[in-house]
Amino acid sequence: MLRLTLSNRFELLLERLLDRLAGEARSPFAAQQVLVPSTAVRRRIELACADRQGICANVEFSYLAQWLWAQIRQLVDVQDISPFSPALLSWRLFEILGERDFSADQPRLARYLRDADPVMRLDLAQRCAQLIEHYITYRPQWLAAWSEGRRAGIAGLGAGHDDDEAWQAALWRRITAELGTRRQHPAAAFFQRIERLGADAPARAGLPASASIFCLSSLPPLYLDILRQLSQWIDIQVYALNPCREYWFEIVDRKRLGYLAARQQDAHHEVGNALLAAWGKQTQAHIDLLFAADGQIVEDDSVFLPAGGAHLLARVQNSILDLEELAPGSLRLAADDRSIEVHVCHSLSRELEVLHDQLLAMFASSEPPPPDQIVVVVPDLKGAAPLIDAVFGTVPAERRIPYTITGLPQTRVNPVARVLDTLLALAGSRHAASTVFELLQQPAVAARFALAADDLDRIHGCLRQAGIRWGLDAKSRSSLGLPASEDHSFADGMHRLFLAYALGDEAIARNTVVAGRIAAGHPEGGDAATLGRCWSFLQALEELRDDWSQARDASAWQRALSAALDRFTLAGDEWVDDLRSMHAAINELHGNMLRGGARSPLPLAVVHSALNALLDDPGRGGVPSGALTFASLSSLRSLPYRVVCV
Repeated sequence: MLRLTLSNRFELLLERLLDRLAGEARSPFAAQQVLVPSTAVRRRIELACADRQGICANVEFSYLAQWLWAQIRQLVDVQDISPFSPALLSWRLFEILGERDFSADQPRLARYLRDADPVMRLDLAQRCAQLIEHYITYRPQWLAAWSEGRRAGIAGLGAGHDDDEAWQAALWRRITAELGTRRQHPAAAFFQRIERLGADAPARAGLPASASIFCLSSLPPLYLDILRQLSQWIDIQVYALNPCREYWFEIVDRKRLGYLAARQQDAHHEVGNALLAAWGKQTQAHIDLLFAADGQIVEDDSVFLPAGGAHLLARVQNSILDLEELAPGSLRLAADDRSIEVHVCHSLSRELEVLHDQLLAMFASSEPPPPDQIVVVVPDLKGAAPLIDAVFGTVPAERRIPYTITGLPQTRVNPVARVLDTLLALAGSRHAASTVFELLQQPAVAARFALAADDLDRIHGCLRQAGIRWGLDAKSRSSLGLPASEDHSFADGMHRLFLAYALGDEAIARNTVVAGRIAAGHPEGGDAATLGRCWSFLQALEELRDDWSQARDASAWQRALSAALDRFTLAGDEWVDDLRSMHAAINELHGNMLRGGARSPLPLAVVHSALNALLDDPGRGGVPSGALTFASLSSLRSLPYRVVCV
């Protein structure tokens, strides 16, 4: 049975879910299945379950696409991860796009690939993989037509775009031919086999008795169709947020209504509530799709609760709930009504300064909200993070607000990830002195080469005295197509520093030429040991440059990246979790390459780009914290907060 529970409040849906989990009669060895849209929603459910039951145990959380594939895999011999997953499919496409025989038959594609380097080819493969996933989910009829060698009949596609459809269709046929899925989708084979199992199909197929789908913002038609068929054997409960308890699936915004009226197509359409019509289109389509198949889904235990109070925010929320329009000037606001505020600022930094001041005033009020009930959503979190730290992280202690930035890329928050990212960037670069020294300053690297803060200060002074600017040695410069000169390179500078130490007397060192070099600086005493450790670091960089200059296959890159982490970072208690996370990411990338069919040797730049894409995947999302939380617009979506700042 497929059941649907609707509410305008996350908290009410969560209560219904917890009631269901607590009341299910099941085997104590069978995990309860909960499908969530994000890590943040999963964390909120776990905490709420633990708060009610004392513990959250034997609840298995998954994402919908992965869960459906796992059920199909119970009966159909397929990979543990869908080969159409963008993480895998992008590598298969990378190989196909690299074949001249394939691209030669597609003039538009060939023109782009003719001047594309491997990184550009990988970027195109990743974009195509995302696009094909969307086609599978939302436009399966196009793919079916392409598989049969027909045009898809795409409405609105101009004649100038015929070539685009042609090469995409050819690409799809090549993918299905390689994967052996041209004739039948694995989901179709799954339902054919489960029907043959009879009445005890769920037990024989290893399917769970029930599953709960919680707060997904959208449900693609393909997945909904699979769920409808699966609900013949599994009890599936869908929990969805619905801001309006009235029938609002035919409302349109004023602009759209005017367009329809001009063509006499506005019958049965109205605006209803302007905010809901303009901003609720995705939710409207989502819920309308759920009700599209009459009789296949049953609405059960829905609950709607009006907002309390007479302030502006409550009136706006209740007007949306009841599908009413608030006429301009119809509300009289109280003098202290601050439920909705708009601040006009000239820059992002000024926005953050005003935000900080407003939050301080809020905390000084008679009923201050706790910091963990405030969320600040930012369109470009990565770009805003330095400004957030500058405004919120540098104020005096008496004005400090506890905050956290969640959902940032791993290369920003994981120090070991930053080290590996810098190493990958350095290997094919000019090795600028500033960048090399910044790498050496990373705590995990400095600890690996036994360098304390005082040692780093001495090294910085010595490098400056030696006039080191860029390049490890002459080989570094010749690899960039430049004259093989060592002037102002690390090799030249370190030799001059060691020469100064060997000569001892500063006056003698300044006036003595040895092997064409003049000594630099005046290192003495313990400086020798410090410079020796710096030399070891530079030698490791040279070895890495030489080792990574050659293209290699996926397994060789896995070993090389893991070895680089061991060579340049200390596996101390402070970084053990960060190291474990990075090794897991390297292994995941390796697995994606192998499952995706990456066969050709890959250059360093491609591996660097792929690893960064994996580490910085926004799908990993953010999680709530016990402090004021800064997040991207989508990562904490659906979660309720007392104060939301945009």
